[in-house]
Parts: sequence; structure tokens; C-alpha cells
Amino acid sequence: MKNIVSLAAGVCLVLAALACGKKGGIDPPLVLVPQKVENLKAVQRGRHILLGWSNPESYIDGRPLSGVSAVEIWVLGAGPSGKPDQKPPTAEEFEAKSRLLAVVEQTELPSRTVQEAKTKPNKKAGAAGPKKKAPLAKEQLYEYPLADEDLKEPKLTFAVRVREEKKSHFSDFSGFAAISPQPLPLPPTNIRTQVFEDRVEIRWDAPQANFDQSGPVRLKGFNVYRIDAGDKLQRLNSSLVREEKYSDTTILFGPSYRYFVRAAATDAAPLLESDNSDPVDVTPKDVFPPAAPLNPAAAKGPNFITLIWDAGREKDLAGYKVWRREAGQDAFLCLTAQPIAENTFSDSSVEKNKRYEYAITALDNSGNESPKSEIVSEGIKGDRS
Repeated sequence: MKNIVSLAAGVCLVLAALACGKKGGIDPPLVLVPQKVENLKAVQRGRHILLGWSNPESYIDGRPLSGVSAVEIWVLGAGPSGKPDQKPPTAEEFEAKSRLLAVVEQTELPSRTVQEAKTKPNKKAGAAGPKKKAPLAKEQLYEYPLADEDLKEPKLTFAVRVREEKKSHFSDFSGFAAISPQPLPLPPTNIRTQVFEDRVEIRWDAPQANFDQSGPVRLKGFNVYRIDAGDKLQRLNSSLVREEKYSDTTILFGPSYRYFVRAAATDAAPLLESDNSDPVDVTPKDVFPPAAPLNPAAAKGPNFITLIWDAGREKDLAGYKVWRREAGQDAFLCLTAQPIAENTFSDSSVEKNKRYEYAITALDNSGNESPKSEIVSEGIKGDRS
């Protein structure tokens, strides 16, 4: 009986071992595919199509995406018929008929918005850069120069797809962005500036043709742009500028500014503009003195002469200097070692039986000094003996 139990136990162990060693089906390796770009946008500026989008941050299964190492940019024309389709292409049609425009690798595209295009050149990583490049930034922009054959197309349809950083898997194509290329004005030329006390005036020459040299030029007006310190870009005018000049009254003395102008073919959104004009850099400096003080007057006391004048209205007024000379002399002597803030002054260093002439100058915070005011004279008579 004991042998039978031992045999049964051995059989069970063998069966258990066989069961543990039995191989099931092999699961395929997990393929991590990035989410596709959802917000591709396209605008035309001059002879360029500006494509903007946000790179995905996760895989299609919801896992966080480690990074995007490259973006492919594709385009589809209207086809042999030359007529744009009323319906957008399917993903299969686009993949079969489109052509690859560019492959943007890692840090070739900086993080910029569509509005900021062409204010700086695209930065490419140089040979002396770090060995490991960072993934592409989330916000991307690509600037595509239209070829002559593109201008013959009634519609261009763009899409992008991204490659994730680790396994080099591509996403599906993004949603489509379609645009009809148009001959837009050439950019304004001969940009010039002049600094005034309260503004910078920008002037330019209007374009005489569209970028394909056709005419008449499609021109509704102009937009003036300024880049401040820190590369902050803003359009200065709220409505189209109709003249070939603009005054920027929001400047400060000291900071540097960069201006450029675009010609506009439309006066309502979406704006169709030219490429940027050549930029011009300006660093406004305060070289403008205050106005000379007005309406000076002198009154005598027992042993002093008091002066009073109208207060200056300049925002950067720092104070006044008081000047005196004896009647009949040429040179003035400054009575105030430091500029005074008040618009009145008492001169107690006078002598009796002498007549004095006075003038006042105004100074600003930059050290600019006004011309002398109108001269006033006064004197104190001595006691009769």
C-alpha cells in the first residue's frame, strides 16, 4: 500500500512539472505609437506658408510621450485636373498622393508661434553643440517657401506626422490644413526712423508689385511691428495704416527697439500680409532739453530779491538753475549749486545800490538744460544819509 501511495505521488509531481513547463502563445511586443497632431494651422505670408502646430505629449494608449525627435511635413496639390476637391482627402488618399516637403530633426525648429515667424532665423544645432540633442519643443513652426509650381495650384493641403524619441515610431498623419496660394505684395522698402521727444516716427516706401511681379499690387494698407527687449513682438497699429508712416508714441528713452513693416492685401481677418520688410534698430536717447521757463518776475525785499516763474510741464523735469549778473556785464554766475525743485528763489547775497539781471534754466533727468529764460532785473536802494 505504501508503494502505491509513493507511486501516485510521483506521478502527480511529474504531471505538475509538465504542466509548469507547457508553453502558451507569445504576445507580440508592445508598439508605442505617438498621438497624432490635432491642431495644424496654415497661413500665407508673402511667398511663404507658415505651418504651426503643437507636438503631442502622449502615446495613443495614454502613456506619457518621452519626446518628439523629428517631424515630417507633407503636402498634396489639387492634382492633374488643377481643380481643388470639394472634400478633404482621406488619410489613405493623402498618403498615396502627397509628397514629403521636409523632415525636421530635433532642435532645428525653435518654439515660436505663427505670429512670431521670421523675426529670427531658424536655429540649427551646430557641430560644437551638446552631444545629446533635446527633443523638439511642444510649440512648433515651419516656414515653407512657395515654389513657382505651387503658385499654379488652386489648393495645397498640408499634414504632419511626428516620430517619437526612443523607438522611432511615427504617428498617424495630423488633421489637414488647406490653403489657396495667392500673389501677395512685396514687402515695403527703405524703412527709416527718426526719434523725437515724444515718439519714434517710422517711414517706408510702398511696394510696387506683388511677389510674383504681377500687378496691380494688392495693397490695402500696412501693419507696423516692434520687437522689444526680450524678443517680445507686438503689432503697434490696431487698424491698418493707410499712409507710409507711423508714429510710435509708446517708446521709452534707453531701451532698444526693432521695427519692421508688412504690406497687407486684406483689411480684415484673416490678414494676408507680405513678408517682413528689412528691420531697423533704434535706441532712443533723450537729447531734448526742456523748454525755457516762462514769465519770470523779480520782487525786492529789505535785503533780498525774490524770483518766481511758471513751473515746467515736462514729465522728466529735474529742477531749475538760477543765474545772475550785474547790470552791464556779459557773463552770468550760477547761484544754485544743485538744481532746485521749486519755481521760486530768494537771492540774499545782493548789495544795495546795485542792479542785478536774472535768468532761469530748466534741467531734465538726462541732464539736458533749456535755454535761459527771459532776463529780468531788480535792485535794492541803500539808506539815504
